[in-house]
Amino acid sequence: MNALVILMIVSAFSSGYLAQQLQVIPGYAVLIPELLSGIAVLAVVLRLIGGHTVGLDWRYVAFLALLFFTLAVGFAAQSVTPGVIVSGLRSYVKYVPFFLLAALFSFTDRQIRSQLAVLVAILLFQIPLAVFQRFVQFADRMHTGDPIRGMATSSSALSLLMISAIALLVSLYLRRRIKLSLLLVGIAAFMVPTTLNETKGTAVMLPVALLAPALFMPPGSRTLRRLVPVLVIGCVALSMFAAAYNAMRRYGNAKPIAEFFMEGDVADYVYTGAADGADRYVGRVDSVVIAARMISTDPFKLAFGFGAGNVSPSSLPGFGGQYAVYFSSKGVTVTQVANFLWEIGVVGLFAHLLLYWFVFRDARLLARTNGPFAIYGQVWGSVVILMGIALMYKSVLNMNEIAYLFWYFSGLIARNAYLVRALRRSREVRRRRCLHASSREGRPVEARTKLRLQWN
Repeated sequence: MNALVILMIVSAFSSGYLAQQLQVIPGYAVLIPELLSGIAVLAVVLRLIGGHTVGLDWRYVAFLALLFFTLAVGFAAQSVTPGVIVSGLRSYVKYVPFFLLAALFSFTDRQIRSQLAVLVAILLFQIPLAVFQRFVQFADRMHTGDPIRGMATSSSALSLLMISAIALLVSLYLRRRIKLSLLLVGIAAFMVPTTLNETKGTAVMLPVALLAPALFMPPGSRTLRRLVPVLVIGCVALSMFAAAYNAMRRYGNAKPIAEFFMEGDVADYVYTGAADGADRYVGRVDSVVIAARMISTDPFKLAFGFGAGNVSPSSLPGFGGQYAVYFSSKGVTVTQVANFLWEIGVVGLFAHLLLYWFVFRDARLLARTNGPFAIYGQVWGSVVILMGIALMYKSVLNMNEIAYLFWYFSGLIARNAYLVRALRRSREVRRRRCLHASSREGRPVEARTKLRLQWN
């Protein structure tokens, strides 16, 4: 199973890059991650047949039930055709098998470290690749950083991945796993791609990545003392980002980054007026406003949307949605919130917000233990915060390199949080039995317990 997960991580980045960006392999190679999802389904089914229990809190089971119920009602209410149903299920279900795989299989700490090593190696490769794309491959497009996306689906996805890697470094530093010098070099390196593609969201996400890990430190860890140099490095990194952004704007007509944030241009950037009928590109807030207006005309559409896949085009006959004409003109995938509202309505959006909360809650639980999974809880809790911001940033859960990772590692967090709670419950039951037996024998008992978490 460890090899399957590593193949998933590699293919989530490489299949789209090689097939669509470089076009050196057949276009159907983009389906490789989905083929691996099929293998994961078989592994999960065989595991369940073998009598293994799913290491998931009941809340995740309720979420999955609500998600499939929402999809089914949306399909039925909008009379979605079979081809569109297949297309819609691909968008929402293909990641779930790896979530369940993580919940069913007990990956060792060594295996998880090997998976993270492969992921970090891929992320490090994005740095020279972004430099190559900016100054060689797309040197004729210096007026925009949009083509600078490494192996990711978009430049925004690349920036989100780099910022998440910085959150990993900060977590390791706060836990005394790496030295300050390595943190400094690491932040500088991962800032290169997000600077070259001129992602304005870096100014918002970077402070979150630097500060969020501190929220998950155990009490009494003297976090503030180690957080001070992190903040200094962050201020320097943001200053360098602003300087590089302003230096590269001579190739285009962008304003200096400070003026953009301080003179009210942000409001015009996220709300362009397209929702009010202006003939302009659809901004992030516009996309949500338009989606809300379109689904509010009918109670079923408001609750369950137009149906998964029913607002998306397709190059294959019979797989394009009935309302695909809205896809570009209404900014269906400008943000993840808008995408959810269009396709699965308010109920579907609410279900995913619950998923975010459940994973955040479990990550926080793990981060505050003394077990080997504490660092993973700290990192993933920070990533979930970033992913929450990304709901209004891009349609990130439609991007393989982000969605597959998010679902799989969320499954790991969910499983290990389940084990922590189960261990605590069993210890509490034993303690109460001991107290009860001792009270019956008339002996005084001093019950002291110390939680020591171990995973196979």
